[in-house]
This record gives sequence, C-alpha cells and structure tokens, in this order.
Amino acid sequence: MRAALMFLGAVVGVSLLGPVGANAQKARGAGPFDGVYAVDVYTQSGACDRVFRWTIQVVGGRVSTHGDGFVQASGLVTDKGAVSLAFRRDSQVANVAGRVRSGAGSGTWSSPTMQCAGSWRAARVS
Repeated sequence: MRAALMFLGAVVGVSLLGPVGANAQKARGAGPFDGVYAVDVYTQSGACDRVFRWTIQVVGGRVSTHGDGFVQASGLVTDKGAVSLAFRRDSQVANVAGRVRSGAGSGTWSSPTMQCAGSWRAARVS
C-alpha cells in the first residue's frame, strides 16, 4: 500500500514538475508554467492511500520528478496550461490530466494497474 502511495505521489508530482536539465530548457526556452509545485493527490476510488503530498518541477514545459528517479515520467504542460502525462514504475502505470493556470493547477488521475483514481491540486511554491 505504501509503495502504491509513493508511486502515485510521484506520478502526480512528476506530472507537474521535474528537473529536465539546462540543455532541455535552453532548447525549448522557459515555459509560462515553469517552477516548483507542491502537489496534493487525493484517492477517490480504489485501495491506494487517500492523501499524499509531492513536490515537482516544470522546466521548459517538460515534467519530471524533483530529486527522485524511481518513476519514469513522460508528458508535458503546454503553453496554454494543459497537463498530460503518463508515469511508469515497473508494471505500474498512472495517467494524469488537468490544467495549470495562475500558479495553481488541478485535474484527475487514474491507474488501471493499481485500480485507483482520484484528483490532484497543485500550487507553485517557487
């Protein structure tokens, strides 16, 4: 259960933020939603932990986990604030969707492999 929670937090956290490196940032330029975000993940169905908090980073619109590499994230935050990501760890997968605007964001997540789903909220902290 704890591993699923950590994975889920990383999934949603990574879905919003994550260092990608200076070269990627230079190649794409700074995005309007770049920054570090605190993300609260809420499970509304399934046996995953009910609440989890994660910190993520967005660089050049690309998202990855902030300081943690145990989850593989692929996705981005568009210049209009649409969030679309998929996260994988071993055989676990979670899909994240939503929107970021004015330093805050929200959306939904679901995992067919963990059989859980819910929502997330994020606020930019830097």
